[in-house]
Amino acid sequence: MYSPGETCTIDEMLVAFRGRCKFRQYIPSKPAKYGIKIFALVDSKVFYITNLEIYAGKQPDGPFSVSNKPLDVVNRIVSPVSKTHRNLTFDNWFTSYELVSHLLNEHKLTSV
Repeated sequence: MYSPGETCTIDEMLVAFRGRCKFRQYIPSKPAKYGIKIFALVDSKVFYITNLEIYAGKQPDGPFSVSNKPLDVVNRIVSPVSKTHRNLTFDNWFTSYELVSHLLNEHKLTSV
């Protein structure tokens, strides 16, 4: 089993896709404007994806509803490296004092 290095990054990516799909996203700032949005935990040294989550759009209320708030997305993605004292880097969409504090206290992860 692969074990990521001491520094990891969390980011979103858009996999180009023009077909029919309920959760296809349009992001005009990306090179491929249409596609499937993916949140990924990546090893910063070798660029190996450790964990990922496909963004399925707004969730309807119900027992299988999943929150897409940045704190909740990061919480789910960092589960494989929780309590390993690694350093995480992420962009401004994920960054908040609440998230950084939660990562340090609950998951024993630091961030830049």
